Amino acid sequence: MVWQFIDVFKKVSLSARIQDDDFSDRLNHRWTVAFLLLFSILVGSSQFVGSPIACWVPAHFTGAMTTYANYICWISDKYYVPTSDYLTNKTHMTVINYYQWVPFILVFMALLFYAPFSLWHLWSRPAGLDAKSLMKIVSQAESASTETREKAIDSGVKLIDRVFYYSRDYDMSRFGRFRRRLTRCLLPTFRSGNYISTLYLVIKILYIINVITQFLMLSLFMGQNFLSFGIRVIQDIFTGNSFWESPRFPRVTMCNFTIRTLGENNHNHVVECTLPINLFNEKIFIFIWFWLFFVVLTSLYTLITWTVSYFYISRVSFIKRYLKVNSRLCKEHHSSASSLAVDAKTFDAFIFDYLRLDGVFLLRLVKKNTNDMVVGDFVCALWDNFKRSSKYEIQSPNFEAQSP
Repeated sequence: MVWQFIDVFKKVSLSARIQDDDFSDRLNHRWTVAFLLLFSILVGSSQFVGSPIACWVPAHFTGAMTTYANYICWISDKYYVPTSDYLTNKTHMTVINYYQWVPFILVFMALLFYAPFSLWHLWSRPAGLDAKSLMKIVSQAESASTETREKAIDSGVKLIDRVFYYSRDYDMSRFGRFRRRLTRCLLPTFRSGNYISTLYLVIKILYIINVITQFLMLSLFMGQNFLSFGIRVIQDIFTGNSFWESPRFPRVTMCNFTIRTLGENNHNHVVECTLPINLFNEKIFIFIWFWLFFVVLTSLYTLITWTVSYFYISRVSFIKRYLKVNSRLCKEHHSSASSLAVDAKTFDAFIFDYLRLDGVFLLRLVKKNTNDMVVGDFVCALWDNFKRSSKYEIQSPNFEAQSP
């Protein structure tokens, strides 16, 4: 059975070879989903195949009566009473009612983590050139020989150029310029030049909202303020407190049930039951708490870094670095003032009129999933194609900058 768990984990976590997102996104939709499905199989097999509960019943109970007591206590609410307290009618009880649902909770959590990834592919596809299409070309160029690599990059540049050309808005009237500014600020469209990049930020925000929401849902469902569960675990480790008496995952609980007979002769029973399944549940939810905390911090960090990368200075420095390294821009000590001005005007038009925000975003995404050599080849190929193309006129620097 262990090897079956490992096989499921490998299939889920390593299923996609084409990576069209960054590391924090894969933590959400790939690794977290793999862990949750693995845990759900582990807990589910223990519940439905093994013996998740065993109750101490009166001596006069037959085998069938003992089996019935185990079943009725498993499906009904149980309550926890510390071993130091006496059982009375006024005993303070902590009701435990979620153990049967743990596998389904984990599967539901996995679906929620996978949902933003599905939306990313669903909503980016109508743009014509989504990140996955570009990353397929990049994966071919990265692992191919020199000649095949050049052909792959050339075909990728042609595809990108056609998409950029078809997605441009050629209305140069005042109304057209006003409409473009309005759509970039309020509701980006396929022709706005920042649809894919804005969608990616929205998906990242959805990942963060999902993690925070799951923290709150677990706290409501499991009780006892699950938000501080991990902090208390650390405190218990350093203070040497035992986990055996944990009220959240007790190993020993109490169960009340009634055996009905003819007439009014109902027999009430109070039995003590052990929950071996809590040995798994406790360790699983400790891991989940720290894992979700790590995922939300990583997602917040990458959201900030991607937002900063959209600004004017960041985009200019990113593209200029690759063009200078590959000697595509004039060097100041070897060029005249007129050639520098023409080169600067061409560079501005290349970033803000040709690539626009979506183009720079896709190149950054390529860098996240490959190396600087491949990114430099794509940037230089797009630069050379832009300078050769007659579709894009290099005008005065009176362009519409798309910096946030």
